[in-house]
Amino acid sequence: MKGKTKYLLPIVAGLLTVPLLGCTILEPLTSPSALNSSQAIGLIIVAGVSYIDDYYVEAVGEEEAEATGKIGYVTPTGDWTADYQGGGVWIVHGEIMTTTWGVCSTTWRLEEKATAEIKLIEINCE
Repeated sequence: MKGKTKYLLPIVAGLLTVPLLGCTILEPLTSPSALNSSQAIGLIIVAGVSYIDDYYVEAVGEEEAEATGKIGYVTPTGDWTADYQGGGVWIVHGEIMTTTWGVCSTTWRLEEKATAEIKLIEINCE
């Protein structure tokens, strides 16, 4: 009996662990996106970059945004990438050229909801 228990415990532990690992590894396959990466990038460029001053205030707060000033006119440049995180969430990276701050790299979060919620996560300017 003791010999059987020695082999049974690792098998039971393995059977319980595999589904838990599978949930995190396979989540993007089980909750596919309604968008593709080009569409996610397009939404950020049209609905995010065009209104970057508003998103910047939301990201850093009113006081800091007033202290740094308006970003101004913005043009998307370079290569943009979009990474699907699962659960309807995209992280989009891309460069912009601004009239006041020069070239900046940006990171955005896009949540696929009925409202397509967009947030500016990070902006770094040279």
